[in-house]
Amino acid sequence: MKKSYKNILVYSGGEAIGDALYKLSFIQNLRYNFPNSNITWIAGQGETEYSKTLKPIIKKLIDNVIDDVKIGSNPLSELFKASPLIEKYDVIIDTQTVVIPTLLLKKIKHTVFLSATAKWLFSDFKPNNFSLKSSSLNERLNQFILLLKKDNMKYCNDDIILDKKYLKLTNQLLPKGSDYIGISPGAGDKTKIWPIDKFIKLAQIQVTKKRIPVFFLGPDEKNLLDKIKKEVPEAIFPEWTELAIKSGIKGPILVIALAKNLKVAIANDSGTGHMFALSGTSLISLFSKHNPIKYAPNAKRLSIIDSKNWGGTDPNLIPIKSVEKEIENLIQIDHKK
Repeated sequence: MKKSYKNILVYSGGEAIGDALYKLSFIQNLRYNFPNSNITWIAGQGETEYSKTLKPIIKKLIDNVIDDVKIGSNPLSELFKASPLIEKYDVIIDTQTVVIPTLLLKKIKHTVFLSATAKWLFSDFKPNNFSLKSSSLNERLNQFILLLKKDNMKYCNDDIILDKKYLKLTNQLLPKGSDYIGISPGAGDKTKIWPIDKFIKLAQIQVTKKRIPVFFLGPDEKNLLDKIKKEVPEAIFPEWTELAIKSGIKGPILVIALAKNLKVAIANDSGTGHMFALSGTSLISLFSKHNPIKYAPNAKRLSIIDSKNWGGTDPNLIPIKSVEKEIENLIQIDHKK
């Protein structure tokens, strides 16, 4: 087997922000294991956030990002056309599992082709007894690296590298010396949201313990600003301050930077939860609709609280006391370090 691969192509359909944040752990591992390889990431059927909002943090991990390559977007007609990519790759990694896009990818010149499609039927290297159904997306992606490295894969534990401007603004918005508790009450899927009144009650409890609740509100949660300010006057909203707005710095990378100064963060099963995870802070992830085994954020210190432990997929089933108790547990762990 070839031990080094100079040219690696990774194919995905495209990444919205949640998926893109989740896959960063795999990308870190890929770069960590192949530091000298040229890595190209292509979005075959649309765009990826790696070429937009996450470009500043992906630039040191991926050499080339190509949007909407048109591989798999109109699969039947593409079968009878030449591949739009003419370069030969040492390795092609197919991260999706639909047969026709996999066949289209195989048309690209390559030495090694890796794909889990059809129980690894088209893959040059195959794992032993690896189940897609019982594994997380993160495990599935890392499996490609394990195959290339003959199970001698090294896992990257490094934090995401952020530009200094994000860290400078963070230290202005959240000066060190206070115990900040991060709270993100939103989610793209509204059925996964723990009730705002419970988040507010949790914040009020933190205030009694001399901690500062820090709320992270996206555009969809702007309407909550006045309600939270009224009920938790001690709370702060760093992204909505005049300093942050005038700086022009915003978005997921600022959230990741801000979360570095938190003691603990709490979030629904959401994109913001994945941002918190990337910061390295302790994270409490509130699950309800989805299976945390498959979708849990890649946090260094993660506590999952799942409504299904109380009998259903309604996030309202999660008791405030359970979240409060877990905050205390994580803070104690932090103090023992």
